[in-house]
Amino acid sequence: MQRSLVALVSVGLVTGGVLGWISYQESRSLIEQAQERARMALARGLALGLADQLAIDDYAGMESRLEQAMTDETIASALVVDTEGKVLVHLQRRRPSDVPELVFVPQRILPPRSGLESPVTTNGITTRWSPIVAGLPVGWLKLRTWSSSTDAVLRLLAQQYLVLGSLTAALVGTLLVSGNRQMRRQAQLREQQLNDEKVDLERIALTDPLTGLYNRRGIERALLETMQNPASRATAALAVCMIDLDDFKTVNDVHGHGIGDLLLTAVAQRLRSYLREGDCVGRIGGDEFIAVFRGCSERELALTLAQRISDGLNQPFRLGDHLIRIGASIGVVLDAEQSLVPNLCEHPSDAASNASSCLESLVKLADRAMYLVKQNGKRQVAIAPKGF
Repeated sequence: MQRSLVALVSVGLVTGGVLGWISYQESRSLIEQAQERARMALARGLALGLADQLAIDDYAGMESRLEQAMTDETIASALVVDTEGKVLVHLQRRRPSDVPELVFVPQRILPPRSGLESPVTTNGITTRWSPIVAGLPVGWLKLRTWSSSTDAVLRLLAQQYLVLGSLTAALVGTLLVSGNRQMRRQAQLREQQLNDEKVDLERIALTDPLTGLYNRRGIERALLETMQNPASRATAALAVCMIDLDDFKTVNDVHGHGIGDLLLTAVAQRLRSYLREGDCVGRIGGDEFIAVFRGCSERELALTLAQRISDGLNQPFRLGDHLIRIGASIGVVLDAEQSLVPNLCEHPSDAASNASSCLESLVKLADRAMYLVKQNGKRQVAIAPKGF
């Protein structure tokens, strides 16, 4: 999560920096173009104004006009030469705040050839030659200008874009982080929803809807979790009890199926109360229930636990205005007495299939013991003998 946030913030910073840099470069280009056009216009206008004065050798007038032009503090020097390169007037200053001074050096300078008067910038000073024409070329104007004003504006713009870029990066980073967190929350909620749905589906698939007990599949799942592991299976010592309610059909016939359903729910509640920790109980159909006791290798213990269920179900049930009396026939089988455990331990690679086969065999044996009780008068408990 922390690495993801760092990555998102980095993306935001880079994005803001790129946007700021692009905006700065565009602004710099526009400012430089505007300044270049202004200086070009200044040079052309000044050259045009000097043409008549140069034609009549009015040096004082040329000096005055150059002084007026140099009220623009970006002009470092202004120089006028004739076509032969003789310096006629030369004003210059060292700093933008200085007053221009008339100087007399150099006395001659080589002007550019016509068509090669493009401006040249060196060490922050731009030199521009402009022809002076009065019908015919009569001389040249050389202007040297500072670019410090432009640099100050650009530095200000750079600072502004740096601030804007930082704000943009912070905003983009915040949006990315917020979006990432929102997506993670949605993904977590969706995952939790899917897990909840899975749990609900498993519960529905493994639970009897009327009583809330395990159904047959749920009982098999609970037992197979123990029996598939040969190490724990060898010490599980299961006792399986098949429980069939006596005279339940009479309850449905006399009182109706609604009372019958209430009775089944009440039976389920009593069965839960008779279980120890680790035991399980389920309804496998109609009025048949199954209880499984773990850690029960002794016949006496199995008989005691099963008899407690029988005695409890022989007690009457109060269902509204009805007092219902039933009983239960219970058949019990101990897997330790049926030589089924070794079969699992000898073939651990086939534990799942062997456990399923073992469980099916135990249920059949318990069911046979329960039917013997039915045949011998009901409301009793019978434990299947060894080798049954």
